[in-house]
Amino acid sequence: MKNIVLITAKGSNSTLKNKNLIEIEGKTFLGWQLTAAREAKYIDDIFVSTECPMIKEEAIKYSAKIIDRPQDLAQAMTNHGDAILHGAKKAQEMLDEEIGIVTILLGNTAYNRGEDIDKTIEILNNNKEADSCMTVWQAQDDHPYRAMTINTDGYLEGFLKLNTTDTNRQSYPEVYFYDQGPWSVRYTSLMNSKRGETGPACWWWMGNNCVPLVRNWVTGKDVHTQLDVEMTKGWLKGELWKI
Repeated sequence: MKNIVLITAKGSNSTLKNKNLIEIEGKTFLGWQLTAAREAKYIDDIFVSTECPMIKEEAIKYSAKIIDRPQDLAQAMTNHGDAILHGAKKAQEMLDEEIGIVTILLGNTAYNRGEDIDKTIEILNNNKEADSCMTVWQAQDDHPYRAMTINTDGYLEGFLKLNTTDTNRQSYPEVYFYDQGPWSVRYTSLMNSKRGETGPACWWWMGNNCVPLVRNWVTGKDVHTQLDVEMTKGWLKGELWKI
């Protein structure tokens, strides 16, 4: 069986123009992801799912295989899981060997390294009951208990409508958020996933038994604004990922 990386990177970005191709510290964001995939010791093939000719050209520079994403899966409101399933199926058609694990990466981040990919795959290799593994960070300051919304009168109110006055974050139940790092999922689990029926939270393509790989914040962040770009520059120049 082969393990593959599938990078999803559509063009026509609405938040930041050509964000996957912004160059930062000598490489595009997509280039950083492709480099991480190349450095991962458990990865046999690399695929990039896109409809954008410029992204295809950049991917080919790193000897990645191209999956032509149809326009209906390259819209601003396209469900990411649908694009992932399409890409994984096309990758299987292109290979002469069955896929074991699919590691999904976002094309608009530079925070991942080959060792991050390898850790998620090692977790799956050591836990045969697990469908998938994803990187997360623990969020007590940004806990749902503290989340607010603006009501129709323009005033803040609790998002969860909880009647709590406890300000001690250590007393809250532990919560975790996906940190834009590797999603590694068994190909069979991916093919059996169903929107609204499987996966933790909204990540329905990850199957039911998803193991967390907890990382420190901030070790993962994707790019939607120029501020995100500047934060990534600082992260790449420093050594925060070693903490």
